[in-house]
Amino acid sequence: MKPAFLCVLLSCFFLAACLGGAPPQPKSAEDYYLQGKTQFDDGNYMEAVTSLEKAREIYESAEINTKAELLLADTHFAAEDYPEAASAYETFLKQHPGHPETARVLSRLGMSYFNQVLAIDRDQTATRNSIVTFESLQRLYPDDWRAKEAPEIIRYCRDHLAQHELYVGRFYLKTGEHRSAINRLIAIYEDFPDFSGLDQVAFYLGQAYLDNGHPALAVKTLEKMLQDYPGSEYYAQAEKLLREEL
Repeated sequence: MKPAFLCVLLSCFFLAACLGGAPPQPKSAEDYYLQGKTQFDDGNYMEAVTSLEKAREIYESAEINTKAELLLADTHFAAEDYPEAASAYETFLKQHPGHPETARVLSRLGMSYFNQVLAIDRDQTATRNSIVTFESLQRLYPDDWRAKEAPEIIRYCRDHLAQHELYVGRFYLKTGEHRSAINRLIAIYEDFPDFSGLDQVAFYLGQAYLDNGHPALAVKTLEKMLQDYPGSEYYAQAEKLLREEL
């Protein structure tokens, strides 16, 4: 009886082991990467970020880690988390110089900054970073199709920066800091000669010269403004200032 009982007992243990299954094996970095890629493709960006960060933490191989880093940056970008995307793309460029996707990464980095551009009365660090990044893309990959789209973005950012400088110049003018207003407005001519609002710059510069006690410079500036920008919305105001001064 004992041998028969022992056989039954062993059979029960074997059956229980089969039903319970072996303990699950820990996921590899590649498992987490593939899981993150599926989640990314499905638009589940928060879950994808978690999976890809786990893939990086495990560091199974340089290849998987690199792929996880890049997809993680793309995930932040797709989720419109542009500060995190910019940080991730910057890190990727520093750690993987000469990577085959560098042109795309530069473009995405530039757009990550561009999507953080603030109103003209706010800090313009993102605007400047976007310009620098797209200029790097043009310089390093002039034949890439993304580089051919960069000039339009750069032009927009430069115009936005010039508007910011004009805003600051007008602020100084309103607060009676005429010398500071003059310096700021003159700098626009030097730094942004292609600015679409140079007629405004000329008008407010003429006004600043008047308020700062330089009527001759004011007259010269306003007369040139009338000559160069006959269709300006500031034309009538400039004429009025000139009549009052002359």
